[in-house]
Amino acid sequence: MNLHQILLHKASKQQIGHFYILESSAPEDKCSEILLQFVTKFIKDYYEKIEGQKQNFSNLMDYPDVLLLGFSPDEKDHTDKPYKVEEAQAVGRFFEFRPVRGKRKFCVILDAHRLSAVVANKWLKIFEEPQGESTIFLLNPRRSQLLPTIHSRAVHLRLPSHHHDSDFSQWSDFITKVKEMTISQVIDQFSKGEKNLSYWVNELIRWESIQNDGAQAKKELTEWLKNYQEMELFNQPTATKWALFLSHLKSYVFPRLNP
Repeated sequence: MNLHQILLHKASKQQIGHFYILESSAPEDKCSEILLQFVTKFIKDYYEKIEGQKQNFSNLMDYPDVLLLGFSPDEKDHTDKPYKVEEAQAVGRFFEFRPVRGKRKFCVILDAHRLSAVVANKWLKIFEEPQGESTIFLLNPRRSQLLPTIHSRAVHLRLPSHHHDSDFSQWSDFITKVKEMTISQVIDQFSKGEKNLSYWVNELIRWESIQNDGAQAKKELTEWLKNYQEMELFNQPTATKWALFLSHLKSYVFPRLNP
């Protein structure tokens, strides 16, 4: 399953998270569009496939139970000014009321780099203590460094760039290398830079999503991702996360590779 399918599966089991931070491995000038497209498709499919609603809206701003905060990527008046306190208060008011049509409310915050310390502190309670059934997506197209208090409250998702969705050469090279390496060697070589553990987790998800075999492996990956998200949430040591990742590869990936 890919990330979209995993989120829908969680939603069908009432296991969807309350607060997600989304990033992409795509070039920065494409990230905003990719992230917004992903969230738009997920919310549309959630209402249609999970809640059974027929939605005729063309964009997120037309959904009565969705709050879109920030500027869309195609707007010409885009600025980097921090979010205003009034905008922070609007998010709080949005979640004070019950959904208009569905069972769940969604808030999409488009630009994490515009999140000031003042506004972030006003949102901490909302991020940590949901009101009713609600989900917040904070998009981070510039992969900005966020406050630890924000970072620690979120489930982190990293989307692959669209231009290499069918190219698994990097994944193949990575698997070939780590299969012969110790955990210390893997951490030394792959724990720094943009292609860190989060990057390879998403590559695993992409690769697994097109495999026709390994139904049990897909099930195990779903369970492993739950544990990984909890480790991210509670800031578990990098070595621990890598160890569990390599353990999953040895059990459910390496045995399925061509000799």
